[in-house]
Amino acid sequence: MTFSASKPELSGPERRPGACHCPARTLAGALLAALVVGGCAPDAFLPDAPYEDFLNRVQSKCLYQRIGNVEITSDFLQTPYFLDVTSRFYNGEIPRAAYVADLQGAYSAQPDSPGVRCLLAQMPSPSEAQPPAMSGTR
Repeated sequence: MTFSASKPELSGPERRPGACHCPARTLAGALLAALVVGGCAPDAFLPDAPYEDFLNRVQSKCLYQRIGNVEITSDFLQTPYFLDVTSRFYNGEIPRAAYVADLQGAYSAQPDSPGVRCLLAQMPSPSEAQPPAMSGTR
Protein backbone atom coordinates (compact mmCIF):
# COMPACT_ATOMS: atom_id res chain seq x y z
CA MET A 1 0.00 0.00 0.00
CA THR A 2 1.44 3.38 -1.01
CA PHE A 3 0.44 6.61 0.59
CA SER A 4 1.19 9.83 -1.15
CA ALA A 5 1.76 12.68 1.19
CA SER A 6 0.48 15.81 -0.32
CA LYS A 7 2.09 19.07 0.62
CA PRO A 8 -0.11 22.07 1.12
CA GLU A 9 0.21 24.46 -1.73
CA LEU A 10 1.97 27.68 -0.75
CA SER A 11 0.47 30.83 -2.07
CA GLY A 12 1.07 34.52 -1.53
CA PRO A 13 4.32 36.43 -1.06
CA GLU A 14 4.34 35.82 2.70
CA ARG A 15 4.72 32.09 2.06
CA ARG A 16 7.98 32.28 0.09
CA PRO A 17 11.10 31.36 2.07
CA GLY A 18 12.83 34.47 3.42
CA ALA A 19 9.91 36.70 2.56
CA CYS A 20 8.37 37.00 6.01
CA HIS A 21 7.92 40.48 7.34
CA CYS A 22 9.30 40.75 10.84
CA PRO A 23 8.68 44.17 12.46
CA ALA A 24 11.38 43.63 15.09
CA ARG A 25 13.98 42.89 12.41
CA THR A 26 12.95 45.94 10.41
CA LEU A 27 13.17 48.16 13.50
CA ALA A 28 16.57 46.75 14.46
CA GLY A 29 17.89 47.43 10.96
CA ALA A 30 16.60 51.00 11.00
CA LEU A 31 18.16 51.64 14.41
CA LEU A 32 21.49 50.22 13.30
CA ALA A 33 21.50 52.42 10.20
CA ALA A 34 20.70 55.50 12.31
CA LEU A 35 23.54 54.71 14.72
CA VAL A 36 26.04 54.22 11.92
CA VAL A 37 25.08 57.44 10.16
CA GLY A 38 24.72 59.43 13.39
CA GLY A 39 28.19 58.47 14.60
CA CYS A 40 29.99 59.88 11.59
CA ALA A 41 31.95 63.07 11.42
CA PRO A 42 29.97 66.18 10.45
CA ASP A 43 31.58 66.31 7.03
CA ALA A 44 31.34 62.58 6.34
CA PHE A 45 28.71 62.98 3.61
CA LEU A 46 28.89 66.62 2.57
CA PRO A 47 31.99 68.42 1.34
CA ASP A 48 33.38 70.95 3.79
CA ALA A 49 35.79 73.28 1.97
CA PRO A 50 37.32 74.90 5.10
CA TYR A 51 38.01 71.49 6.64
CA GLU A 52 39.50 70.25 3.36
CA ASP A 53 41.74 73.35 3.32
CA PHE A 54 42.82 72.53 6.88
CA LEU A 55 43.72 68.96 5.86
CA ASN A 56 45.66 70.30 2.87
CA ARG A 57 47.64 72.60 5.22
CA VAL A 58 48.35 69.62 7.48
CA GLN A 59 49.57 67.59 4.51
CA SER A 60 51.83 70.36 3.22
CA LYS A 61 53.25 71.52 6.58
CA CYS A 62 53.20 68.42 8.80
CA LEU A 63 54.13 65.65 6.37
CA TYR A 64 56.39 62.97 7.91
CA GLN A 65 56.15 64.33 11.44
CA ARG A 66 55.32 61.78 14.10
CA ILE A 67 52.18 61.48 16.18
CA GLY A 68 53.24 58.84 18.65
CA ASN A 69 53.72 55.56 16.82
CA VAL A 70 52.53 56.84 13.41
CA GLU A 71 53.87 59.26 10.89
CA ILE A 72 51.74 61.87 9.14
CA THR A 73 51.48 60.74 5.53
CA SER A 74 48.85 61.15 2.87
CA ASP A 75 47.62 57.64 3.72
CA PHE A 76 47.41 58.47 7.43
CA LEU A 77 45.35 61.56 6.63
CA GLN A 78 42.77 59.23 5.05
CA THR A 79 42.26 56.96 8.08
CA PRO A 80 38.68 57.00 9.37
CA TYR A 81 39.51 57.47 13.07
CA PHE A 82 41.89 60.35 12.45
CA LEU A 83 39.41 62.06 10.10
CA ASP A 84 36.54 61.59 12.54
CA VAL A 85 38.25 62.89 15.67
CA THR A 86 39.99 65.71 13.81
CA SER A 87 36.74 66.79 12.18
CA ARG A 88 35.03 66.84 15.57
CA PHE A 89 37.80 69.04 16.98
CA TYR A 90 37.88 71.30 13.93
CA ASN A 91 34.11 71.82 14.13
CA GLY A 92 34.16 72.65 17.84
CA GLU A 93 32.45 69.46 19.01
CA ILE A 94 35.30 68.48 21.31
CA PRO A 95 37.79 70.72 23.12
CA ARG A 96 41.52 70.81 22.43
CA ALA A 97 42.34 68.75 25.53
CA ALA A 98 39.97 65.97 24.44
CA TYR A 99 41.44 65.98 20.93
CA VAL A 100 44.99 65.67 22.26
CA ALA A 101 43.85 62.92 24.66
CA ASP A 102 42.26 61.07 21.72
CA LEU A 103 45.54 61.27 19.80
CA GLN A 104 47.41 60.07 22.87
CA GLY A 105 45.12 57.09 23.30
CA ALA A 106 44.96 56.05 19.66
CA TYR A 107 48.55 56.63 18.63
CA SER A 108 50.53 56.70 21.91
CA ALA A 109 51.30 60.34 21.15
CA GLN A 110 52.85 62.73 23.61
CA PRO A 111 50.98 66.06 23.79
CA ASP A 112 54.14 67.94 22.84
CA SER A 113 55.17 65.65 19.97
CA PRO A 114 56.08 67.43 16.72
CA GLY A 115 53.11 66.00 14.85
CA VAL A 116 50.56 67.02 17.50
CA ARG A 117 52.07 70.51 17.75
CA CYS A 118 51.98 70.85 13.97
CA LEU A 119 48.35 69.68 13.75
CA LEU A 120 47.31 72.18 16.40
CA ALA A 121 49.24 74.96 14.66
CA GLN A 122 47.21 74.43 11.47
CA MET A 123 43.91 75.08 13.25
CA PRO A 124 42.33 78.44 12.44
CA SER A 125 43.29 81.12 14.93
CA PRO A 126 40.51 82.71 17.00
CA SER A 127 40.79 85.84 14.87
CA GLU A 128 40.02 83.83 11.72
CA ALA A 129 36.48 82.81 10.93
CA GLN A 130 36.07 79.78 13.16
CA PRO A 131 33.74 77.12 11.82
CA PRO A 132 30.39 77.12 13.63
CA ALA A 133 29.84 74.43 16.23
CA MET A 134 27.65 71.64 14.92
CA SER A 135 24.22 71.44 16.47
CA GLY A 136 23.12 68.36 18.37
CA THR A 137 24.97 66.12 20.73
CA ARG A 138 26.70 62.82 20.25
